[in-house]
Amino acid sequence: MFVTNTVTLDTRVVKEAGSLARAGHEVVVLGAAEGDEPREQDFEGFRIVRVGPDPVRGIAAAWLPTPLRWALGLLRWGWGAFRAARGWRPDACHAHDLPTLPVAWAVARLGGARVVYDAHELFTEIGRLGAPVRLGFRLLEWLLIGRADRVMTVNESIAGELARRYSVPRPAVVMNCPRAEAGLPDRANSPLRARLGLGPEPPLVLFQGMFMPGRGLEHLVRAIARTKRAHLAFMGWGPLLPELQALARAAGIADRVHFTAGVPLRDLLAFTAGADVGAIPYRAVGLNNYLTSPNKLFEYAVAGVPVVGSRFPELVKVIEGRGLGRTFDPESEAEIAAAIDALVEDPAELARVRRNVAAAAPELTWDAQEKVLVDLYRSLEGVA
Repeated sequence: MFVTNTVTLDTRVVKEAGSLARAGHEVVVLGAAEGDEPREQDFEGFRIVRVGPDPVRGIAAAWLPTPLRWALGLLRWGWGAFRAARGWRPDACHAHDLPTLPVAWAVARLGGARVVYDAHELFTEIGRLGAPVRLGFRLLEWLLIGRADRVMTVNESIAGELARRYSVPRPAVVMNCPRAEAGLPDRANSPLRARLGLGPEPPLVLFQGMFMPGRGLEHLVRAIARTKRAHLAFMGWGPLLPELQALARAAGIADRVHFTAGVPLRDLLAFTAGADVGAIPYRAVGLNNYLTSPNKLFEYAVAGVPVVGSRFPELVKVIEGRGLGRTFDPESEAEIAAAIDALVEDPAELARVRRNVAAAAPELTWDAQEKVLVDLYRSLEGVA
């Protein structure tokens, strides 16, 4: 497997590598080195090998245009990854997201291996990428997606878009559902509120993950100011942290907006369970955002937490289709606030939605997705 991060915090990579290892495959994940991360590490039944720094953050020359920094960073990481893997002779090379597909394809071509392309998102439509970078990645995807023996992605909307765009067979769908080996978490025993210094009474809305542009987090803070008494917790990290803190102070709700660091994956669901509502206020800043089904959607549900989210296709399918909460126009702070209050200010409705979430949770764990993944690899054995 190839991935351009340090591996251990990438939930999809960890789940897939662990599942394939348990299915009897010898799995090596080739990632990037950062900080004091060891260059080689055994982790959850598979092996991690790290080469070079993060492809983008490793290029310190801020004066270079962003497209050139992307190109230089990826070339440097790709060459290091190719040199590390060229003597391995694997049976399959698994590319996690588009930037790793060229090196996975090259290593596979050298050793006669199969290629699995795992599109974690619609990479060519990521909003933060400039037009030249998106164009370059789209050309790359067009050149290589048809050369992969199997293509997989995270939801039906992106699978359909990839099939339509490149005239390839519809990719398999392996959703980003969380593992729940220890069983579904207990809301009453969640450590989240204690960490925030909150008692059990205030209604608590949670956003977990990266604090990045395009995720509607500024709108979410202003929406909380419109709710009757809801508190908001941001659990994670990211470049918008100072801006969100300042926005909460300016809105006069600094006492109702809480910030706390992310937690290890093994503890995540236990913390998530302490919220009353999980929020996904992503904005339609690009097709990738519009077609999103982020990890947190399923993490909220498996933790027993009702969800409010943007009125986008995959979010509507899960949230409204399964009765797990409310959707809203992410550009309307009034609608976001109304969706939150419709749950937290109506005990009977909140209880009803919690029952729906509890009923859906067992179906939204990793177990079913693991079977799709293992079957996909089993099907490679018959590829000539």
